[in-house]
Amino acid sequence: MSVRRTGSCMLYYVVVFVLLMGNQAQVWGQQGKPAGKSNTKASEGKVLKLVDEHKGPVVGTNHADVLASKNRSGFETGQVVKINQTYHMFVNEMFDRPNRDLRISYWSSNDAVNWKRHSTIVESIPGRTPTNPRSEVWITGVVFNEEEDAWNLFYVAYRAGDEAKGEIAGNDYAGRIWRAKSVQKGRDGIAGPYADMDVVMEPDSTSQPWEGQQAVACFNPYKVGNTWYSMYDGHYHTPRGPWPTGIAFAKKLNGPWTRMPEGFNPIPVADEFMENEIVYQLKDGRYLMIFDSFGDQEIGYSLSADGVNWGREVRVKVQSGSNMWAEAGDHRTRTPLCALEEDDGTFTVIYTAMTNVKGTNFYAIGKCTLAWQ
Repeated sequence: MSVRRTGSCMLYYVVVFVLLMGNQAQVWGQQGKPAGKSNTKASEGKVLKLVDEHKGPVVGTNHADVLASKNRSGFETGQVVKINQTYHMFVNEMFDRPNRDLRISYWSSNDAVNWKRHSTIVESIPGRTPTNPRSEVWITGVVFNEEEDAWNLFYVAYRAGDEAKGEIAGNDYAGRIWRAKSVQKGRDGIAGPYADMDVVMEPDSTSQPWEGQQAVACFNPYKVGNTWYSMYDGHYHTPRGPWPTGIAFAKKLNGPWTRMPEGFNPIPVADEFMENEIVYQLKDGRYLMIFDSFGDQEIGYSLSADGVNWGREVRVKVQSGSNMWAEAGDHRTRTPLCALEEDDGTFTVIYTAMTNVKGTNFYAIGKCTLAWQ
């Protein structure tokens, strides 16, 4: 990996980071295999390819629970986790205007195809204004915290732009990362209810210049050794810029969270755009990050040997042939909600994508299977 700063300044940051984290630090540039993991990587030198796909959406406009919940615009952002043989999906419902009127809902399935909606987990506060910091809520992470013996949800809440201050009224500003915890202890408590605990990251004196006016956007923790990490996104509305991504770290899931230093952040994975990153440790010991990317019917992924230093973006098609039901164009095939490594070595991917039904746009949920080839 190349870093953007060299010399004494960068050395200072490395020393500070190591002192902060002690023996738990995963120092960048160190490419050793995780302790206790096999060094055999049968998939090395291969790329993920589409090997199977569900014909059309698994949750679309005509789904009974979509109709019953009066979801007019579809789905965007979230995560699917698998416990035993059950898939659990936490996803944003854009119940009225797309990307404006939002709630976080919980669904489950035994086969990742037939889904049932159970409940609304978090509601936004109606009235999108500069003084309403929860006018939008976007779920980005679902993590079980062994220390608390409880599930944690991480979601982003924004305010609207203030035109009196030269901001764009229709854009998202000053993202704050909320942590909510399951009321019921244990893994069986995944269905909720959930209670808001705290804000774990927000714009403050440690914000970095590249983060722009939208940050903090996206937050989905993963663990490497004894250290928690999370990607987080940023964006400049004015002047309009790319969508860079940085990394933060913590000793405990509930924080405090510390941004990696400038020069390490932002990470050089995608040239212009990546959002809503989810990280997994693979069975071979490496780490896989999937994310929303540019491209027609495509998502992006990156690989890492240590969970900290990441390779360049690779894009993969999630629809093919006559089954391209998502509209073409960047931001039409949106966010992967999972890339779950199954027992046979394939990956179950659930994702959101925009379809057009009788002249009306609806962000449906699709399913496909990827494999190393």
